[in-house]
Amino acid sequence: MEKKKLILLIGSNGNLGYAIKNKLKKKTYHKKFAFKKDIDLEKLSSIPKYLKKINPKYIINAAAYTNVDKAEKNMKLCYKINALAPKKIADWAYKNESILIHFSTDYIFNGKNKKPLTEKNKTQPTNFYGKSKLDGEKFIINSKCKYFILRISWLYSERKRNFPQKIIKKIMNKSKIFIVNDQLGAPTHVDFVSDITLKILEKIIINPNINSNIFHISPKGYISYYNWAKKIHQKLTKYKKCKIIPISLEQIQSGAKRPKNSVFNSSKIEKFLDYKIPNWEKTFQKKIGKIIKNCIT
Repeated sequence: MEKKKLILLIGSNGNLGYAIKNKLKKKTYHKKFAFKKDIDLEKLSSIPKYLKKINPKYIINAAAYTNVDKAEKNMKLCYKINALAPKKIADWAYKNESILIHFSTDYIFNGKNKKPLTEKNKTQPTNFYGKSKLDGEKFIINSKCKYFILRISWLYSERKRNFPQKIIKKIMNKSKIFIVNDQLGAPTHVDFVSDITLKILEKIIINPNINSNIFHISPKGYISYYNWAKKIHQKLTKYKKCKIIPISLEQIQSGAKRPKNSVFNSSKIEKFLDYKIPNWEKTFQKKIGKIIKNCIT
């Protein structure tokens, strides 16, 4: 395959990678979907070897170590996947004039801002996961490769165990549950992120001279975890007896510290793509039925 036509997706079986893979399958691009058996980000020396073999022009890195609490103990593994592996990918991309799309997180911020976070807000992670993702960003930027870093938060899907699935299971099996009411964000479905990713990719393919950039990828609006849980509960008509009790983040804080405010300002990507960003609840209402069905059956 000609390098200029090949798109490589790393992390094709992850929560986000799976959604991007399904979107890419419908496109006529030459593409390669890489899984852990193809490229193991824990084995850093194998990364440039695999990239040389595949020789992609566009690299989408959807792989990450995402267990925030375990990252506090498994620091070496977390840092290798979230920081050192992206560095290897970016260094190769620079040397071979490839373009990298990489995903980051709201956890690079301390969550103390009162307003929605812009790309210009000061980064200050409060846990090791956030530090590893921020260092990954820095390594990519310093590599001087052409990059597009997409920061995402509150990701969910029908496929894996995200917040909705956890809440559904608890509501089905408990008489009361305690949910944080002072942690804010915009529930972000993987399909929304994959749609935006492909729009960015298509724009890059048409105009490869576009400058590198960082974007906050988030639907409009926001909610607390407590109120999101209540909206999920409203859909579970057979389990109305379960009580959802609001508590503060400080009351349950264990393991890694979480940011209180994860609300992103997405106006930059909206302008870049000339695309009207939808409200999070519109997507949620479309997806929650299938999520519940998958949990119950």
